[in-house]
This record gives sequence, structure tokens and C-alpha cells, in this order.
Amino acid sequence: MATIHWCGTGLSAIPGLRRLIESGADVTVWNRSVDKANAAVGDLTDRIFPFSLEALANTLKPGDLAVSMLPGDFHVPVAKACLDAGAHFVSSSHLPPEMAALNAIAQEQNLAFVTEVGVDPGPQHSMPPDLGAAYRASAEDDP
Repeated sequence: MATIHWCGTGLSAIPGLRRLIESGADVTVWNRSVDKANAAVGDLTDRIFPFSLEALANTLKPGDLAVSMLPGDFHVPVAKACLDAGAHFVSSSHLPPEMAALNAIAQEQNLAFVTEVGVDPGPQHSMPPDLGAAYRASAEDDP
């Protein structure tokens, strides 16, 4: 089974990440702050690791998928690590020229490289209904 390597657990990433883990997908979470990732999804998984490009690159296997919800300057290096490992890549950001330059290589390797997922600029914008529901539920819990 391929692993989904979810990189980055900022506020906009959490609803989608939680849904993915709850679905039973094989997910490994990478975040610059393990404590923040634990607060976000630690009740669902213990597969949370400190993000480093080297650690991710050493873990990626052919057929895996890396989802980069990291700041934009990390997307191209993560995508290059995916190319080296034969893994697929998804990010929430616009398509910079450096990423577009990797397209032909990804196609030659039969890999999916997808950017600008969801409503522009990315998957974080497909989660507002979940964020709104969580906010309303938190108000109900507050006396």
C-alpha cells in the first residue's frame, strides 16, 4: 500500500488531513513542529515526524504521494525528492516556473504532479465548510 506523506499541518490543512486519516488511508504526517501536529491530529495517529527534506526523501517509496501544505519555497524541493523516489506530488500553491520545468520528467516517469488543487490557490479552500462546522460546534460546547 502506498503511503501519503502529508507535509504541513497549518490551520487550513487540518480538516482535510483529519478526514484523510479517519478514512483509513496510510498517512504519515510531517511538520516543522511535532507538538503542533500532535495537537492537530495526534488523537488520530502517532505517525507524526519532524519535517526535514532529508528525512522525507529517505522515507519516500515508489508509488507514494507527498502532499505539500508547506510554505511555497518548499514545494519544488519536495517535488524533486518525489522524482528521485518515484513518488507522486500534490501541492496547494500556484505553478511556479521551477515546478513547470519538472513536468516533462514527471510524465516520463508516469508520475502525477498536481498543483493548485481545489479552488485557487489550493486544497485549503475546499475546507471552509469543515472549519465553519468546527467553529459552530465549539460555540455549542462553550457554556
